[in-house]
Amino acid sequence: MRHVGVALAGLLGLADSVNSKLVETQNGMSVQGGTCETTDVNYFFSIPYAKPPLAERRYEPPEPYHVPPYGKVINGTNSPPACIQFGTGFAESGPQSEDCLYLNVWTPASTTSDSNLPVKVWLYGGGNQGGGISNPSYDGCYSAEDSIVVSINYRLGPLGFLALSDLGLSGNYAILDQLLGMQWVQENIKSFGGDPNKVLLFGESAGAADTFVLATRPEAPKLMKAAAMESGGGRDFATVAAAQTFQQSFFDQLNCSTPDLACARAASPSVLQAAHLVVAVEDATGVASALNFNGSRSAWSPLVDGVVIPEQPSTVGLQVPSILGSNAVEGALFVLAAYGEKAASLTQADYDTFLTYNFGPLAPLVNETFSLSKVFNGSVAAAVTTVVTDASYKCAAHRGLLRAAEKGVPVWSYRFSHGPSCAWFANIPSPYVSTLGATHTSEIPFVFNMTRNMPPPDGNCTFSEAEVGLSRAMSRAWTNMAEFGVPEPDDDGDSWPLWTADESMGVVLNDDVEVGEVDYETCAFWNKINDDLNKIEAVGQ
Repeated sequence: MRHVGVALAGLLGLADSVNSKLVETQNGMSVQGGTCETTDVNYFFSIPYAKPPLAERRYEPPEPYHVPPYGKVINGTNSPPACIQFGTGFAESGPQSEDCLYLNVWTPASTTSDSNLPVKVWLYGGGNQGGGISNPSYDGCYSAEDSIVVSINYRLGPLGFLALSDLGLSGNYAILDQLLGMQWVQENIKSFGGDPNKVLLFGESAGAADTFVLATRPEAPKLMKAAAMESGGGRDFATVAAAQTFQQSFFDQLNCSTPDLACARAASPSVLQAAHLVVAVEDATGVASALNFNGSRSAWSPLVDGVVIPEQPSTVGLQVPSILGSNAVEGALFVLAAYGEKAASLTQADYDTFLTYNFGPLAPLVNETFSLSKVFNGSVAAAVTTVVTDASYKCAAHRGLLRAAEKGVPVWSYRFSHGPSCAWFANIPSPYVSTLGATHTSEIPFVFNMTRNMPPPDGNCTFSEAEVGLSRAMSRAWTNMAEFGVPEPDDDGDSWPLWTADESMGVVLNDDVEVGEVDYETCAFWNKINDDLNKIEAVGQ
């Protein structure tokens, strides 16, 4: 990220304006920030919202951070480490630590504590195994010019989701991290110029799935005005009982006697990472793990535990106005990651392996309905791309929309169909940008209003004029959700109509914003497959 830090020396008192870059929070903490290099926005990094989840706090709900009696000035000019990373495909390359429960805040430089600006709170993706708020692609310097942006670090992999009944562990520590981060926003964001009554929670991929969990909880209306889920809202999750086989396999790799919680807490992060690599699905079937359809085979994710997640969020339904959408070719990124140049030479046997892993006994039905020869002209890459796109993202969003509409909760749908002209993550090879198109994660720079120096932080590619306009429109709609609870407050729904099951209207985000039907035609099939898989899993518990 491009930022200019401000030294602590010589600061003798607190100021009333965020413009001073020294803010005192409601809980008595003082945070010294800096100014973005390219925009008139201040940032405040590495703000602790929970005690370090170390030793006896590992595998426990987070405890709120308490400021020492003598007060404390946080140096908010340095990015925090990512939480311990698991897996390879989504891992952050920078520093990581188990002491990671921090959040970042960006504010317009002119903001005062009385500005009452809308607040957008970000949950990153990464399969709940990787990711972090210091990733330059999540820089709030460009999207906080008319609002407050907050991003929350949360625990990942087994540190965020280990659930073993024999040890009395029910998982979902990451979800509790996120809830505590949202509570911190409610208690402290006014000090940064934000309005706690105008909060949007938004996330992408696993961050969208987690957003869906939080937005279906009964206290959601007290924590947020609205939610936005990019490529991940509406999913079902495994139960704790169904996840025991995988979880026990992981625990066995630690060479602990069972039950021995002290041993699990003493294992070093490197031992935990090695154990994960042994048991997680990161082999030649790699793309299959993107689906997470059969919950008992999922690596790390929220679990229906009867407490934090009492029942399937898709059954409960969203509790706040929400945006749910997906990208036109979500699966293309996973095909590239899993198969690379081999994608063009995949065979029916590879397709069968992919389907069997994801759909078990239902694989023949999927193979018949989405026949390689009849539907995809023999292209395994095209078939896998479509199955991942529809089954895991498009139709999950459709289920979330359906349930919300049934409950009378306002929801809006989108389909992101624009292939960016620049790479949006540094690890995406430039030659593949045009091939990937509107794939998984490709909407992120538009929501964050990033149009220059692509890929962040120091790339040499610039978005086109049309892309700049699309970016402004999307960023503005997300801000409107925070402020007004609707994406377009002044147009009576003409530019982004409310979604209904009868008409399925929404917006298609391509070179510009087009109002029209958002196609969910294949979702009757995929929603039936999802329900049948849930029944099969329940019988197997």
